Amino acid sequence: MVGAKRLIDDSRAMSRRSFFAIMGWGAFVVGSTIALFQSLRFIFPNATNEAPPIVKLGPLTDYAVGSTTVFITDRVVINRDPDGIYAFNLICTHLGCTPRSFPDVTSDLVAEGIRGIKDPLTGQAATAQSPTLPGFKCPCHGSRYFRNSVNFFGPAPRPMDHINVEVAPDGKLLVDRGSFVDLKFRLKV
Repeated sequence: MVGAKRLIDDSRAMSRRSFFAIMGWGAFVVGSTIALFQSLRFIFPNATNEAPPIVKLGPLTDYAVGSTTVFITDRVVINRDPDGIYAFNLICTHLGCTPRSFPDVTSDLVAEGIRGIKDPLTGQAATAQSPTLPGFKCPCHGSRYFRNSVNFFGPAPRPMDHINVEVAPDGKLLVDRGSFVDLKFRLKV
């Protein structure tokens, strides 16, 4: 207290040592305030701006047998095969990028001499005589998936996640992006 009073009374009496002591304490107070602010901010996480987990899509008549319908903004794919309708998240299982749909994801691999490209769920195979199979390619690291989300090339460790699909009372499809189901799950229609 006496040192502070002396400093106020005669500012010329500040020594070099006093100046650096004041600067040091000032830096300590500023640093401690920043650390306290960051600690408090850590307690309250950032809000996510993801789409709602339940998405309402079109009526059943919009999905013909053999069709693949991609909803890129919702990151959802609806497929219909003779067994029924199924859906999966359009999220690459490697690092979470959004794969793109292509009518041919296999012919370039067959041309390079890669053999044995066969979908384990449908039995479809890419051969030299018929090298074209539809599916998805991930733009980030090149993972490839068959039309039914099964991975067959690239760093993706597993198929894309299949999600629950059901019919709403108004006849439209409801897809729950947070409810995962088995690869063989089909909504019977």
